[in-house]
Amino acid sequence: MSTWDIINLILTIIAGLLMAYQVLYIVIGLFWKKKFKETDIESSYGVLIAGRNEELVIGQLIDSIKKQNYNQDKIKIFVVADNCSPNDKTAQICREKGAVVFERHNKEKVGKGHALNFLLKNIAKAYPDYNPDGWFVFDADNILDVNYIREMNKAFNSGSGDVVTSYRASKNYGGGICAMGASVGFVRECRFVHTPRTLLNISTHISGTGFLASSKILNPKNGWSYTCITEDLEFSLDNIKMGNKIIYCDDAIFYDEQPTTWKQTYRQRMRWQKGAYLVFSAFSLSYIWRMVKSFSFTFYDNLMYFSPITTVSTGWAILNGFVALIRSFITLLTGAPVVPEILSLLGSLLYSFLMLYLGLFVFGSLAVIKDWKRIKATKKQKLLSMLAYPIFIICLTPIYFIALFKKVEWKPINHTAGVNIEDLNVQEQKSQK
Repeated sequence: MSTWDIINLILTIIAGLLMAYQVLYIVIGLFWKKKFKETDIESSYGVLIAGRNEELVIGQLIDSIKKQNYNQDKIKIFVVADNCSPNDKTAQICREKGAVVFERHNKEKVGKGHALNFLLKNIAKAYPDYNPDGWFVFDADNILDVNYIREMNKAFNSGSGDVVTSYRASKNYGGGICAMGASVGFVRECRFVHTPRTLLNISTHISGTGFLASSKILNPKNGWSYTCITEDLEFSLDNIKMGNKIIYCDDAIFYDEQPTTWKQTYRQRMRWQKGAYLVFSAFSLSYIWRMVKSFSFTFYDNLMYFSPITTVSTGWAILNGFVALIRSFITLLTGAPVVPEILSLLGSLLYSFLMLYLGLFVFGSLAVIKDWKRIKATKKQKLLSMLAYPIFIICLTPIYFIALFKKVEWKPINHTAGVNIEDLNVQEQKSQK
């Protein structure tokens, strides 16, 4: 065995040991989930929605909130129409449906974090005496299952956590390979990340939208101080650092729209990956210190989840490929038979690709099969999504490297899937026939 092979073996063992615990997460996610007990407590909630040119979808979100199996007197909806175009009707639609709307026009400070800060500060001024028990945060393209707030209320009043995130499903699951891949990714995250963490009493994280925070954490007077391009990760890691527990409620289901083109997908994922690097660099040292000081697995787990370990692993695999090519070139120069060497290299590359595809296929398929009845799509779409997920992830690989060097700014994603919860229920009924 060469020195290079020994180095490869050592690094593979180290990476395997660091991430081996996630096998347990998969087992837990397949067989268990956290159930929260019924409660007689009906907490009051404010709802925060940031929308930019969302006239096609935001009305369906407000309708789904109005149709909740929950006391409507306990719910108040606030919307920031953020940098909307002059002809856009986002603000008008929200006002007509009973929401309190604040319009924001600031082209210098762009992004959801700045919009939420503006919204909260305006709520504090206009409604100084309004003090609900907690605040929901949604994106304009979301729609809620009829029992969403009721289930979140059970988790919120369980005393298990200060922030509650929920099950993220897709309202355009069959919208092509991009939508399918992203949809499976969120199902996988809910099943094999959020679920085991909550069962093991480990703090999880929020993924952009569909979460509830106690008013002790989210207070309009303090605004929203998280303005990174991935404000959700910044909010998550900062609250974990401060000792605020983030839990997951599997029975609270909301739906959002996934990008359907590679251009939209790459733009969105580039921002997410760049934001993950920025947040990791900002919190890694404090997390390592707290991990050593407290022996808390929460810090280790979140450190591993947001670390650039995927980038390092992929980069090392590519480096191995270059080494193999150099070896073939040296063989050619020495006059040795080069064809067998090249065939061996191509065989190794093909084998590596197939194993990567198979691993991702199994990982994604387990999540889809586990949540088969919950996914609102046809059987054909579910099966295709299992095949599409590995391709989706592999095609996103360049982002891990480009995001290291590219300057990334927040840009809106256009939403056009104007469906309501009744449409999704009809789609589900058709898929089961």
